[in-house]
Amino acid sequence: MLHKGTVVLESDRLILRRVKKDDALEIFNGFVNQEEFLYYANKKKRTLEEEIKSLENIDDKYLKLDYYNWVITLKDNGAIIGSINLRVEDINETVEFNYVIDNRYTKKGYMTEALCLVKDFCLNNLLVNRFQGGCCIENIASKKVMEKSGMTHEGILRNYIILEDGYHDMHMFSIINEK
Repeated sequence: MLHKGTVVLESDRLILRRVKKDDALEIFNGFVNQEEFLYYANKKKRTLEEEIKSLENIDDKYLKLDYYNWVITLKDNGAIIGSINLRVEDINETVEFNYVIDNRYTKKGYMTEALCLVKDFCLNNLLVNRFQGGCCIENIASKKVMEKSGMTHEGILRNYIILEDGYHDMHMFSIINEK
C-alpha cells in the first residue's frame, strides 16, 4: 500500500475534504444526531460541546499518512452532507470503509458518488488489495449504495453487529484490486 493521507477528492457534484475544527456546528446540525445514524452506528446523542471536543485534535490525526477521514460536501455550496472514513489494515493491504449521510440528502446518489470516489482512490492511488465494507441486513439503503458502487456481495456475517437491541447479521461487500 502507498499511503497518501486524506487528500481532497472531487466529482461533478461533490468535494470530499478533511474535517476541520470549525465543522463541528454543521456536523452537529446535520447527521450526527439523526436517529438512523445513531442506531446503525450504535452511538448516543451528542451535545454541541461533545462534537467540538471530538474535533479538538483532528489536525494532529491528519499528520499520519494512514489516517483517512473525509467530510462529504456539495460542490455548489460547500454544505456538509455526510462523512466517510477508512480503517486501514496494512498487513493484508485492506481498507474498510464506514460512511454516513444526512437524511436530508438521501436518494440523490450522493453516497454512491462519494463511495466510488474513495473506492477509486484506494484502488488506483493507495494500491490496496481489498476495499471492503458492510451493513446491517436491515439497512437496505446502505446495501444499495454498495451494490451501485460496483462491489461484490460476499455473503452475510451472522450475528456480527451488536446494536442497542441485540445482535444483527451483516452484509459484506468488497472489491479486489486487479492490479
